[in-house]
Amino acid sequence: MTSMASRLGRAPLLMLVLLLAACSGAPAGSQAASPRPGSGSLPTAEQLRSTVESALAGSGVPGGAVVVTDDDGGSTTAVFGEAAPGAPIATGTRFAYRSITKSFVGTVILQLADEKRLALDDPVSEYLSGVPNGDRITLADLGDMRSGLANYSAQPELGAMLGRDPAREPKTSELLDLAYAVHPRPPGTKYEYSNTNTLLLGEVIRRVTGDDWTTAVEQRIIRPLRLSSVRDGFAPDAENASGFQLAGGKVGEQLPVVAPGWFGAAGGLTGTAGDLATWGRALGSGSLISADAQRWRLEQFGSTADDPASPLYDAYGFAMGRLSGWRGHTGTGLGFQCLVMYDPDSGRVVSILLNGTGENPDLPVTVFQAVRKR
Repeated sequence: MTSMASRLGRAPLLMLVLLLAACSGAPAGSQAASPRPGSGSLPTAEQLRSTVESALAGSGVPGGAVVVTDDDGGSTTAVFGEAAPGAPIATGTRFAYRSITKSFVGTVILQLADEKRLALDDPVSEYLSGVPNGDRITLADLGDMRSGLANYSAQPELGAMLGRDPAREPKTSELLDLAYAVHPRPPGTKYEYSNTNTLLLGEVIRRVTGDDWTTAVEQRIIRPLRLSSVRDGFAPDAENASGFQLAGGKVGEQLPVVAPGWFGAAGGLTGTAGDLATWGRALGSGSLISADAQRWRLEQFGSTADDPASPLYDAYGFAMGRLSGWRGHTGTGLGFQCLVMYDPDSGRVVSILLNGTGENPDLPVTVFQAVRKR
């Protein structure tokens, strides 16, 4: 196989967008970690590696990590390919979580609702000024992707802003202004996946708690669950994977570092596949929120048919999606694709992290569907 280094080029900055679609490819060298004892229903390391490689065949994804856990504490891990030229993926390699970040932020909002510090039917104007239709858009509308606000990361102006200096930390207000310049749809009607919604939820957290969303997530989720690898953003190094653009089933350009502020509360978190699996269990089971809040969250699931550009879900609710009866979230953008899903029937969790994006933004779903059938 031709080395990755010989295929790399410098990504044209003007082509950067926050939601680059993803395509995939045959993994380079593969290895698997031994499973920890559990219920006995987990795939073996060899089975998991084989399933993942088959699902990724011909895709071009340079590397990734997949973890499957059960509710008895068992787990199986497969890591494969390269984090960067000449650097193999390891179990401790950190990837970008992209839109899975939304599920962390939404959970903090539900915790604040449990504490009576906000109400989910409050209008966003009660916390933030200047939001179009802010007196009619509720916090529930934001989490359910039914606010009617345009997606800031889909606006053409964003590419020019990124091209000037992708390493600069933008103000959240700069990104929100891109969305506010587009005439909004009536709130509470159609589903439309928009990163603007979660940026606003992050701002609500700041207004209610006095802390930014990253601090709230750290205090309320990362520390209690001991997710030691999870933090806001990273620069590629020996511990962190680089993101790659794919084309025609081959590895193309290594993408430049982008400051986490361009994603913000909509996609700024990073971490390992193991910590992502731990989070997926807490998210899907509702262990960090009250039973009433979890019940309400599950009642929010609705059709995604209104938005043909939506990530692939059977249904979407309050910062959480549903696939084949499993609950969790996916993420895609600028060289990284990911998924974490929890099965309420079996208690199993599947966590998937990949470091390539191209034409297919839903490749982790393909891997998930193959893994869950093992």
